[in-house]
Amino acid sequence: MSNSPDVLFLVLDSLRKDRVSTYDHDRETTPTLSTLATYATTYENAFTPAPWTLPSHASMFTGSFPSEHGVTNGFSDRMSRLEPSRSTLAEELAAAGYRTAGFSNNPWVGQLSGLDRGFEEFVEWDLEISSSADDGIHTRRDERHSRFHSVLGKAARQPAFLLKRRFFTDSLVDRTKRWLARRADDDEPTFTFLNLMEAHSPYFPPKQAFADLGLEVPNPIEPRVLNTKLLAYVMGKADLDPETRERIMEYYDASARYQDSKVEELFGLLQTEGLFDETLVIVCADHGKTLGDYPRDEHPPHYLRDINLNVPLWIKRPGQREGERIGEPFELVSLFDVVRDGDPPAGTHTCETAIAEDFVPHAGRTTPDEITRWRVAADREYKYARNDAGEEHLYDRSADARQSSPDPDRLESYGESLSKRVRRFGSERSDAADDGSATDREIDADVEAQLKDLGYM
Repeated sequence: MSNSPDVLFLVLDSLRKDRVSTYDHDRETTPTLSTLATYATTYENAFTPAPWTLPSHASMFTGSFPSEHGVTNGFSDRMSRLEPSRSTLAEELAAAGYRTAGFSNNPWVGQLSGLDRGFEEFVEWDLEISSSADDGIHTRRDERHSRFHSVLGKAARQPAFLLKRRFFTDSLVDRTKRWLARRADDDEPTFTFLNLMEAHSPYFPPKQAFADLGLEVPNPIEPRVLNTKLLAYVMGKADLDPETRERIMEYYDASARYQDSKVEELFGLLQTEGLFDETLVIVCADHGKTLGDYPRDEHPPHYLRDINLNVPLWIKRPGQREGERIGEPFELVSLFDVVRDGDPPAGTHTCETAIAEDFVPHAGRTTPDEITRWRVAADREYKYARNDAGEEHLYDRSADARQSSPDPDRLESYGESLSKRVRRFGSERSDAADDGSATDREIDADVEAQLKDLGYM
């Protein structure tokens, strides 16, 4: 690496761009990120490589698309894990002399998928310390939590839960702050990754977050009832009536507001330690989240909507003090190169057309007989979608509306653009779940239960 600044890579899991105040949401859900935008680069058309957590993180960690790295689907009987031959961002940075730490709120991102590779410190969603090279990072309480992590995982399950997600979020943020403070005076640069899931269902935001937004504060029973209805919707067992959906979006906004307060803590720690100015800070969502916006059985699948693919992204370069907005498309896959570059010039790594892939279904207990792959090519005006059967669709992005009779020449042009990009992928693993190269791995019962609660299974 030509430049070796400290790096803070913060993924706000499932944070929808349209619910972020920086992107003109009418509620002040993210005041900390709005402040960040005043001296960072805000991307208007950042696209995730995949509309759900596992392949999206694998792409950001490897700089490759799902059909290249092969982590496309997650099933309990044949879990797609990252191949050992493909190095991760943390591994490359560690080899370049970085101290590395990861704190993940999502079960998919960690030892389950192999995305913990390269981190000398790694804390899993249930507070298991899966990697540790420094005895001073974790308190005795942390070590007890790690020892009894399976008990904590069970206590967090629906419907009879003892712990709300905030317990895990608070712990992961506190440990991240402790790691950053301990490394503040080190000569070696640091790479710190953190995944937070407050924008991912189920939603249990604190009462103060509702009050901050001027929303009705829920009684003790409402969160459980509302999240039960939401899980039934996510699993395709029930629809959301307009009143319920409106209240869910209020919970979503309150969760985003609470999460933003935790981001403020992280930034405050960096500023207190005198680290913020020269740190490369990346904040993004790995994907959005459809909450009754579109029919779940629509065709093409609702996962291809901008609400899932077009995500919020901020990059603050070392020494950057003036905010800017960039409208050209940007692929989250390129964050791999942004971090390796260390201090990339403003506006680099953008592209004319952003690519995304979706392998449906995403996850389940058993591998389905058939997996359908969709690919998307999007610029500032249109979005082109095509599946492996050759079915084509064109969307006007101004309203994310599928054109019933698209212009044949425009359809052909976008199709050729997509094919040209895909040809540059090189050797790809388009059917990783069935090609025999994936490693068999049984998902622990506690992890599978958590994935069920999150709506993956």
